[in-house]
Amino acid sequence: MAEYKIVKLDGGHAFSLEGRAMNVSNEPMDHVTFIDQYEIGNADLSDFNVLVVTDFIDQEYLYEQKEVIEQFLNEGKIVVSCAHLFRPWLPGAGLFMPQKITKHSDYFMEPAHDNTFYRNVDMQELTYRKGVSGFYARGSHPIVNKESEVVLRFTDGTPIAFIDRTATKGTVVASAARDFLTYATGENSTQLIAPQFLAWLDEELLRLKGAQA
Repeated sequence: MAEYKIVKLDGGHAFSLEGRAMNVSNEPMDHVTFIDQYEIGNADLSDFNVLVVTDFIDQEYLYEQKEVIEQFLNEGKIVVSCAHLFRPWLPGAGLFMPQKITKHSDYFMEPAHDNTFYRNVDMQELTYRKGVSGFYARGSHPIVNKESEVVLRFTDGTPIAFIDRTATKGTVVASAARDFLTYATGENSTQLIAPQFLAWLDEELLRLKGAQA
């Protein structure tokens, strides 16, 4: 039985409603509970151990609610952000910086090591998904804590996705790329991202539970 109990903020945008962004087959996400982004301040999050925030979110409002985010993390839980941060509401991550581009290959990516949730994902298929270089990631968030674990980076070494386990009692996954959970469909290797990410969530939640024991 899975450890994760995921709640995802719904940005209400046509491309993000109920997780449809990038979910090419519009398959339902039965393992995810959606709440309106403007309900986070009053919502009971006690039943969940993973909070997912994606692009299209109202970051001005989320910044006003950053104490809710910090409290969730300090309960030993996980916050996953795939937003391009322009307000400091996420512990352990700096504000979004666009990748400097002189040619389309500047968007080329690579896993930071072999044991990540990008395992066996063809980076060319990920870079050129939809036929556009940079569709998956076009920038980065500066790492605040040097102990953070980089998961995905541009080939020039700039981190795209990393994990911070030091800023709070929980775990932050800060990504400047697309929503991990929606990469579950399609006809190429990118469909591996969502199931491998869910497996990683389970492992991380067990680690957090062990750390609290």
